[in-house]
Amino acid sequence: MSNAIALAGDGDALQPGQIRFSQAALPPLPAGTYRLSATQTVDGIKDQDTPPTYTAVQTLQIQGPRFALAPGDLQSVMPPANQTGSWENTLPNVVLRRRTLPWERTLDGSVPPADSVPAPWIGLLTVTAAELGGEAGAVAAPSPVHSGTVSDLVQPTNTAVLGPQLSGVPQADMQTGLLLLDLPVTLFQSVAPTLADLSWLAHVREVNTDHKEILGLDEDGTFSIVVGNRTLQPGAVNYLFLVSLEGHQDHLAGSTIPSSYTTIRFASLAWWKVQADVSKGDFIEIMQALPDNGGVDLVQMPHLPIPASGNGDADDPSAIAAMGLGMGYVPLTYRMRVGEQATAWYRGPASAVPTKADGLGPFVFSDQAIRYDPTTALFDVSQAAAWQIGRLLALSDSTFARLMFLWRKEFHQAVAANVVLGQVADALPVTAETMLALPAAGPGSGGRTLALSHQTAAVALAEAFAALAGREVAVPAADGGSLSGIPRRIRREDRPPVAAAPGLQSNGLRSAAASADAATGAADPLEALLDHVFGPSAE
Repeated sequence: MSNAIALAGDGDALQPGQIRFSQAALPPLPAGTYRLSATQTVDGIKDQDTPPTYTAVQTLQIQGPRFALAPGDLQSVMPPANQTGSWENTLPNVVLRRRTLPWERTLDGSVPPADSVPAPWIGLLTVTAAELGGEAGAVAAPSPVHSGTVSDLVQPTNTAVLGPQLSGVPQADMQTGLLLLDLPVTLFQSVAPTLADLSWLAHVREVNTDHKEILGLDEDGTFSIVVGNRTLQPGAVNYLFLVSLEGHQDHLAGSTIPSSYTTIRFASLAWWKVQADVSKGDFIEIMQALPDNGGVDLVQMPHLPIPASGNGDADDPSAIAAMGLGMGYVPLTYRMRVGEQATAWYRGPASAVPTKADGLGPFVFSDQAIRYDPTTALFDVSQAAAWQIGRLLALSDSTFARLMFLWRKEFHQAVAANVVLGQVADALPVTAETMLALPAAGPGSGGRTLALSHQTAAVALAEAFAALAGREVAVPAADGGSLSGIPRRIRREDRPPVAAAPGLQSNGLRSAAASADAATGAADPLEALLDHVFGPSAE
């Protein structure tokens, strides 16, 4: 198995699956204060031996993120926030949407030479809960992040707190709110990178976004990445802080800080925490160790040992929890449709446990596949999740989605036409014998329902005409009198005979017109219908 990354060459177009790394993406000008000066000399003025010179100076400010990030600047973090996993071999990192963000400022506020790449002003620090003064495995460890203002950052009231050495901070920004991070000086210098390391802890990554959901991302697929210099410590809660290192260039690892300072203060740009468990090995090691370790325990979700409780009965909570974990289940937070939160079991399709087919389907929607255990009052959402994933995968196929849409459209059109034709049939005198002769056509029959509705309406119309044969209908005449009955249509005797349409005999349906056709022997069903309604014609 190869772990090689498909790299794209410089200047080559990125192909799907390829990636390109760059050292940095420098802005035209770093953020800061600049002076724009202009000098103009006017020549050729009469009676002036020395041309006059005019000078103008304009101060301008190039602004950028400094004490906080905009909500759209942060794309993702790794490891994911508030998650548990084997992260001890993972270097934490942050993905930023703007490619130039880590280099839009400099550590000391100066403008670097045009041919150099400055160190990034953003750093990622990793400390454990125990190092912050809390329990090593406690998720609710004390957080050193607190609210404050820019004035609290650059001018701490406590003389034992060391703030950044910033210049060019406008007085109007001093009362701007931000998040402050306070760390012990000794702890910071033990986990912080050196000034020389900073240039290696940020880079630009360009990926191909073709055939991917953009999800609000830049379509060019170029991002800046800030990487931490410390791996996560296993068996403990790890805190990760994305901080501004501007003004702290003289306080990084390897530097000397006066002993009068016990705490160092930063502007916190983002922070999160994760639980890092002790790894059982990589995938190859786990697979190779399965025969020696006796089964599937090594491929379960990592968890602490479950102490025995009760008398060991089958309904013992500890025994039930151990059995669920042993079957490959993991407990997840489940939010019901009514808004209530509960705990549910979930097991993926690749769990190494025997399974059998569920004979309760098919399901119309995912909730029908949810299982409930009244003994433990827990839901099992495994099959519901599989149903939902299967539907999403099917709808992601454009051909399947198009055919599904056309089927639904045709079915709805057939149902709508069936309703209209049914209303016509209900308004016409159809006998019970005729309705009993029609085959069943329930919901879901699609085009067959529409065809039967047409036939039903035709039968009803034919029987309505047939009912007129038994009564006299007065038709006004031109001379003021009346005619008895309805005059026949003018018949074309030179028309060749036409065979009876076999469609009226399909599906066990026989209309009144077809019955008249069989009784009279006429070749034209319409002629037979007229003979039945108005009487045989005088040949």
